[in-house]
Amino acid sequence: MTIRRWAWIGLFNLFCVASLGLLMRLKFLMPLPWMDQKNFMHAHSHFAFSGWVSHILMVLIVTSMYGKVGKDTLPLKYQCIILANVLLAFAMLISFSLHGYGMYSIVFSTLSLLISYVFAFYCWRDLDETKIGRIALYWFRAALFFLVFSSLGTFFLAYLRATHIIDTRKQLASVYFYLHFQYNGWFFFACMGLFSYWLHVKGIILHHAKTFFFLFFFCVLPTYLLSVLWLNIPAWLYLLLGVIVIVQLLAWTVYVYAVVKAVRKVDDRTSVVAWMQGGVLLAVFVKLLLQALSAIPSLSQLVYGFRPVVIAYLHLVLLVIITLFVISYIYQMNILHIRRSTVYWTVIMIVGIVSNELLLALQGVSSLIGFFIQHISLGLAVVSAMIVCGIAGVFWSVRE
Repeated sequence: MTIRRWAWIGLFNLFCVASLGLLMRLKFLMPLPWMDQKNFMHAHSHFAFSGWVSHILMVLIVTSMYGKVGKDTLPLKYQCIILANVLLAFAMLISFSLHGYGMYSIVFSTLSLLISYVFAFYCWRDLDETKIGRIALYWFRAALFFLVFSSLGTFFLAYLRATHIIDTRKQLASVYFYLHFQYNGWFFFACMGLFSYWLHVKGIILHHAKTFFFLFFFCVLPTYLLSVLWLNIPAWLYLLLGVIVIVQLLAWTVYVYAVVKAVRKVDDRTSVVAWMQGGVLLAVFVKLLLQALSAIPSLSQLVYGFRPVVIAYLHLVLLVIITLFVISYIYQMNILHIRRSTVYWTVIMIVGIVSNELLLALQGVSSLIGFFIQHISLGLAVVSAMIVCGIAGVFWSVRE
């Protein structure tokens, strides 16, 4: 199977993720008695992680490792790994939708975790033989490390449940551990590796790129504590976390300035790709700013106590940062056949994603101040439908 076909399957998986999101929005507007909201939420999140993000990152990382193009095929072992990951993702989608956390869904989740270990092992080993550039190599290696490291959260959560330890804080800390090192580790570092690979292909060398990488790598570990400030962290650690998040903000600002200055000289991106990636750079800044604000204990406890705020933050990372970057990268590297209609559908998708984030943020802020906004559930359903239509249009327009 060609790389183009694997990427096309990834878009279909993204369509499934968005469709599940739309169904959950509609559940707030109509009964839908056949649908269990909690089960579909688990199916939505698990499939988003494995069926969409991990799938497409695996494909793109291996593609860059071997310097392939869209019409090429990946080495057989990676095709088998990626196929197994996709099949298990759909198995989780079905099992979680029907039964939630049950025997089948837990088995499929465990197998999916083992497949990610196999991918990390082979990819780590084969990276030694690639010519992707030293900086991209650093980012990819770190991404693989966090892919495996994040699973410690799921194992600890399984231990708590197996031993019947009912401790809500420990369970929540385990979930946030997994989410933090998936979002800020595996997802973010893989995307930075792909972008660094593109810079390498274009012959762009950024000064202090190695320093920037190590700064972000060592900041990821302690910033997990920002998710669990309610664990009575010492005052000196609060201060250290405050310094770390400010350093991250400053480093990202300097990095963006260097990238914009360097890329401008050799920029051959289409306007839609340039706008998408510019939006991603801004979204990362907003994310880091929110992370910095969460270092304030009282604000952190308030924010993490409101589910709409957490959902808005998670969607900011998964949809605005990761998804838009990955799609722009696919366009940029000509992995899919891009037609004029593709641009139109992409714009519809982007408008839906941005509107969704703004409404989620508005819902979160209104919850914090105790102000109820009428028809916000309807608005979220409408923008979710826009996202689904945009993705469906992109999926159809890029078909071979």
